[in-house]
Amino acid sequence: MARIKIKGVIIPNDYKWIYDWFEVDSTCPKDIEDQLEKANGEDLEIEINSGGGDVYSGSEIYTIIKAYSGKTIGKIMGLAASAASVIAMACGKLIISPTAQIMIHNVSSYASGDYRDLQHEATVLKNYNTSIANAYILKTGMTKDELLDLMDQESWFNAQQALEKKFVDEIMFDDNQKLVASSSNSQMIPLNVINKMRNEFKNKINTEIIKNPKNKENNVMNLEELKEKHPDLYDQIKKEGYAEGVKVENARIKEIEDLGVPGFEDLVNKAKFDTKENAETLAVNILKAQKKVGNDHLEATKKDAEELNGIEGSEAPEGNSKETDEKEGASLIAKFANKKREKGGTK
Repeated sequence: MARIKIKGVIIPNDYKWIYDWFEVDSTCPKDIEDQLEKANGEDLEIEINSGGGDVYSGSEIYTIIKAYSGKTIGKIMGLAASAASVIAMACGKLIISPTAQIMIHNVSSYASGDYRDLQHEATVLKNYNTSIANAYILKTGMTKDELLDLMDQESWFNAQQALEKKFVDEIMFDDNQKLVASSSNSQMIPLNVINKMRNEFKNKINTEIIKNPKNKENNVMNLEELKEKHPDLYDQIKKEGYAEGVKVENARIKEIEDLGVPGFEDLVNKAKFDTKENAETLAVNILKAQKKVGNDHLEATKKDAEELNGIEGSEAPEGNSKETDEKEGASLIAKFANKKREKGGTK
């Protein structure tokens, strides 16, 4: 029986060399395609331990495995979360370690623009949630509404729960071993780091060719050849590209922290580590949240006033006026705009 492993972050094919460079576990569609070609229809064992990643790459891997001509047995070794949980559903038979977990949730992204852009992005995400749910429906037999509800909740299943809901077919070493909570989510390398790495790589190689015209063949060297023939250049590109990418990411985090808006820590943390929003998008989201809080407060105030109506000597509670809420919103926008001007940002 042939064996392949799906480990680390699920990524597009053209990101693979960068993850390999940093020696970060990752799996791309071409990894699986190449291994299935070598297996050539032989029965296949697929070991899975991944926190997920790129949804399109996950869908491609799911389809490749689903279309494989031989028998497939999936083994969830530690975690099959997000896109990796979709991939797991492609296996003809799926078993799970007693200490492993499955996690399913909604597809996420970040967007900027006016209300039409955001509404369009919301529609795209909802549609892709339905597409992802199809993989779970085919495996479990649950209804679409049941699955979408579980995805809305970001549902984590231990081995027994996964078996009960038919996400898996059996539990490995079924001897009543104690379940253990799974590890934290895998983090994708920020896109700006990947882009910086690409630019640094191209610039350094081009510079080397100009200095040494005889070495023009370096332009078509692969990563391993560069590492072998020019280790110093390899290390320099790696360090400079990563440092520049981290610098950009740290600047984004600092801009978010500089907004300094109390009471919205959940939105701030989500922007930092989940949706990877910039400070401008976060400011808009905070304004929306402030408006909702203000509306809720006004409704509560009206209700209190109605209850006190007619009671002699009582006074209705006062809430923030519309003008006050507007001033707070304008202050937040002005604060963000001033910081952008100080840093030479564009409109």
